[in-house]
Amino acid sequence: MNRSQQRIPRLRSRGRANRDRLLHCAEELLAQNNGAPLRFSDVFETADVSRGSAYRIYDGIDDLMQDLATEWVNNFVTFLADVRPSSPPRTWMELSDFIIERGADYWAQTANTLRVMPRIRSGAPESYRTAVAELSGCLSRLYARYFQIPDVPDWHIKLAFCTQLCDIVFSDAVRSDGAISRRRLEEAQALCRTYLRFHLPDALPRRIRTRRRTPRTQPLR
Repeated sequence: MNRSQQRIPRLRSRGRANRDRLLHCAEELLAQNNGAPLRFSDVFETADVSRGSAYRIYDGIDDLMQDLATEWVNNFVTFLADVRPSSPPRTWMELSDFIIERGADYWAQTANTLRVMPRIRSGAPESYRTAVAELSGCLSRLYARYFQIPDVPDWHIKLAFCTQLCDIVFSDAVRSDGAISRRRLEEAQALCRTYLRFHLPDALPRRIRTRRRTPRTQPLR
């Protein structure tokens, strides 16, 4: 866990407000500079946060960027938790493609995330690893919602690897093309299907979802 994550619960309201301003300004500067590396001084000066206050929250720019990446992943988990296909998927491959397409839609709205994510992932702070673990758990629940998943060793880790595959494809697409094209989306979908086929049979038992019947009330006599 980075120092800011340890200190956040103890920050007073002003400290929390300063943290929010630092994160917001970092995102804005990333957008303006096309994802180029930032200096911590540029962030806290733009945010109108004093040097002393900024360093009480973060060790420096890497600490701030790790916190920002963690928040991005946590927001993505919240987004995925509410995702529902218009109709139940017939196969796990169909579900996988749907999840990746929704993921591409989400990351397209925050393209700067994909420009800096590889640099942040290389540090792998505990807070970021925790957020990725929560993302894997969310994905696992999505699959289990529609299919009976066999006992796959380290299932969560395999889902995390699929997430990394998508990050790599999407990051490369944003850096080289400025957007995630349909071709790059289908590339990410094909990579994840191919990888998961090593661990899942093509056909999985579907979960039968039954509606609860509302008891009919008897007319009063």
